[in-house]
Amino acid sequence: MDEKQYDVIVIGSGIGGLACASILAQTGKKRVLILERHSKAGGFTHVFKRETKYEWDVGLHYVGEMQKGSPIRAVSDFITAGKVIWNPLPDPYDIFVYPDFKFKARRGAVNLKKDLIAQFPQEKQTIEKYFQDLKAANNWLSRYMMARSLPGWMHFISALLLLKGATLARLTTAEYLRQHNIQDPRLQAVLVSQWGNYGLPPCLSSFIIHAVIVNHYMHGGYYPSGGAKTISDSIVPVIEQAGGRVLPNHQVTEILIEHGQAVGVRAVKRKSEDSTVHEFHAHQVVSDAGARLTYGKLLPDWYHHSYIEQLKQYPTSAGHVNLYIGFKMDPRQIWPIQGENYWLFSGYDHDEMYRQRNELLSGTVQMAYLSFPSLKKSESPWHTAEIISFVDYKPFEKWADQPIKKRDKEYLQLKEKISQALLDFVEARFHGFKEQVAYYELSTPLTTEYYTDNPQGNIYGIPATPDRYKQKWIGLRTPLKNLYLTGSDAASHGVAGAMMAGVFTAAAILGLPGSLFRIFRNAYKFSNNLLQ
Repeated sequence: MDEKQYDVIVIGSGIGGLACASILAQTGKKRVLILERHSKAGGFTHVFKRETKYEWDVGLHYVGEMQKGSPIRAVSDFITAGKVIWNPLPDPYDIFVYPDFKFKARRGAVNLKKDLIAQFPQEKQTIEKYFQDLKAANNWLSRYMMARSLPGWMHFISALLLLKGATLARLTTAEYLRQHNIQDPRLQAVLVSQWGNYGLPPCLSSFIIHAVIVNHYMHGGYYPSGGAKTISDSIVPVIEQAGGRVLPNHQVTEILIEHGQAVGVRAVKRKSEDSTVHEFHAHQVVSDAGARLTYGKLLPDWYHHSYIEQLKQYPTSAGHVNLYIGFKMDPRQIWPIQGENYWLFSGYDHDEMYRQRNELLSGTVQMAYLSFPSLKKSESPWHTAEIISFVDYKPFEKWADQPIKKRDKEYLQLKEKISQALLDFVEARFHGFKEQVAYYELSTPLTTEYYTDNPQGNIYGIPATPDRYKQKWIGLRTPLKNLYLTGSDAASHGVAGAMMAGVFTAAAILGLPGSLFRIFRNAYKFSNNLLQ
């Protein structure tokens, strides 16, 4: 068997790349090579440990639409060969904590609408209209994904698919709230409380991505038994059984082009004394490395296209800090929690909180997401938490050239200041929290940049502004024949969005539209048999 020639090469092992490879292996009987720059496969779905006992997921905190019968659950079961068990989070699954009130998000559209109307009865009509628009916007994104997967010569069909609902697609979330006369500032705040899941406040985010995320969690949140690592652990054998391989510590440096089409990649081994440049060849190449890296770094210097310059001018998404915490004891023995998520806010105005995000550097926290991963796993004897907040990359830039884990005293002091600010912010809402902390470690945008190679450490790829959905370079097809994108930049944000991009990319390689139907038919058949 030729270890340099494959049917398909996938750059990066995020959930989009893994999903695409698994489907190609099963439905298309393809030999797929995945090249991953990190030492572990999985992208934002891998885990890490400290002190041999505390374990955290780096990117997966909860996933929606994993109830029986949903397309996302069917695809997840199919690509993992049914090896991942999805446990529901407690109900309520999200609790939004404001200075003078809380709102508990319960499973089910009926419950969510009922609870909103009960708390804001004067806004009943606008709430009912809001739920109608959520559905319309979600349907528009489904058509958008189909439209962007069609070949260029079918552009007239793409345009027709996007006509209905286009008005909603042009609005920011804040514009939608204003135009639809949602008056109560507390209701406005509650409706957009989950904006951290896509990294943009109401004044910047598209109403489309807002609607997609709200719909995504409408039936509650789910978490994989055993943690996020079970996803890649389940998919890799599927790829290998079809003759494919997954090679960690292999960084792709260039996509090979011959006669105007992608034919393979060059890669080097990381963390190795061997500096040999290896070439791998394939009929198709799929990049799960994001649009910026693919167009701006992986294509050869001589290749020029308008997409490259357009991407250089396009804004990046948000950076973040993540405080990983190990507890002395089970937090359920101290606070009335069961594993739900908490969104903690200093006020009602999410746009203003976002504008002031860099005050975190001086010790003032505007908002934070609090999660208890050990409780979601249920089988973990060592208990953990995560506190996440947003911050720009720019303030950390001066340390970018210093080696990771060996940065200077000033950087360490800043990290400590941020850590204590986050702990104090949570302590004010969970009394005794700091006393129970046995271990903590802070990641910054520099950490994200190092481990993912994402420019400026962004975690959401191309930001989901209304303008995003107008760009021709967003989507799974590229100007180069046989080169495709997958992951969140090819479809939508989050684990589920990136996974569904893998479905559409695989279908495009195997041949639309028949292959897309075949993939979903196989996925539903497998999942239904599994869940009977």
